[in-house]
Amino acid sequence: MQQERDLGALGAFSIGIGGIVGGGIFATLGLAGSQARGATGLSFLVGGAVALLTAYSYVRLSLRYPGPGGTVTFLNRAFGTGLFTAWLDTLLVVAYVVIMALYAGAFASYVVMLLPASARDVSHPWLAPGIVALLGLVNLLAPQWIERSEGFFNAGKLGILLLFVIAGLASRSQSFERLGPASWVPVEDILASGMLIFLSYEGFELIANASDRVRDPERALPLAYYGSIVAAVLLYVLIATVAIGHLSFEALSAAQDHSVAAAAEIFLGRGGFVLMGVGAILATVSAINADFFGAGKLPVMLATEGQLPARYARKRWGRHPAALGLLALLAAAIARYADLHAISSSASAAFLLVFAMVNAGNAKLAAHTGSRAWISVAGAAACLAALALLVVHGVHRGHPRSLELMAAVTLAPLVYQLVFRAMRGATADVRA
Repeated sequence: MQQERDLGALGAFSIGIGGIVGGGIFATLGLAGSQARGATGLSFLVGGAVALLTAYSYVRLSLRYPGPGGTVTFLNRAFGTGLFTAWLDTLLVVAYVVIMALYAGAFASYVVMLLPASARDVSHPWLAPGIVALLGLVNLLAPQWIERSEGFFNAGKLGILLLFVIAGLASRSQSFERLGPASWVPVEDILASGMLIFLSYEGFELIANASDRVRDPERALPLAYYGSIVAAVLLYVLIATVAIGHLSFEALSAAQDHSVAAAAEIFLGRGGFVLMGVGAILATVSAINADFFGAGKLPVMLATEGQLPARYARKRWGRHPAALGLLALLAAAIARYADLHAISSSASAAFLLVFAMVNAGNAKLAAHTGSRAWISVAGAAACLAALALLVVHGVHRGHPRSLELMAAVTLAPLVYQLVFRAMRGATADVRA
């Protein structure tokens, strides 16, 4: 049965911008600012440039292989269904788990800042895993509510961020002094900061999952992919301009986990602080919901293809509770025990590696996708170079927890696939 094409260019663009502009900017702005200082806007430009290069491969692959499989389908088409692809497919699942943990941490930070001081220490440790568990349960029991509420969440977070930008730039307290070259960090630090917050762009890949629903895809898909990334870059740079224009670098570092609200308080007062806190809560809840809704299908697909145990493909009450439970359990554990820098660098590393292989896959399939292979080769090289820079920066700056989590996130899926295949082979031998 052919999928109804019910999305135009604007609808596909909305999926992209809704996926990109979520909890990431609330979670990573302070982190980027403390790393890149006056060059924070440039670091967002760097991340956006890598995303745009990768979007070329997604456009060509989505046109050739449209459908809900998205990234998993692209990797399988390019590299077959062996161990290498199984590792990458599982890594994609883990990447979404880590980014859910990041959003949960941001949610907790902003909620805590809105609570009375006496309640902060008691509630904080379990807020992040608690919101993951709650939204996992909602996705299991009432997924239709998630679909209906996404429009509200997207409009709310984008409206609040636009208000932040417009009011901030119009404020008399807006300063551009800290944005000048005198406040820039060395080039390698700007690049590393751009890769640290690269996860703020990963949402464009969600367009691929709806590519078979897009009308006039030759026109609409390029507009959706490139347009959503460019719009996000402009918004991020403007947000960074306003934040650094109102907060000293010391204040930005001190308010790292709620920097947007701290900046808004200067030119909008306490009401602005609360409003940005509400915006962050809307954005992070929306982002976790979107990841549950989208990533929840990945374990099902992998189980169907024999890359995960069959239980993840089994339905109960029309749902896939094992798949949702796996995502929720892992995300809650990471959110509870890992810090912001480690989670951010690990999520970015995982997506950079997956995107590098998507670029390489499109270069390999260039004759089938009508692509210029050299653009995808450049995209793959940029992603791998960015990943290497992220690792080197972590070593030089002494972030052992970040390096440990990056190693665990990238290698655990490979180890799991090796063990899973060995056990499956042993079971098959016993049955024979």
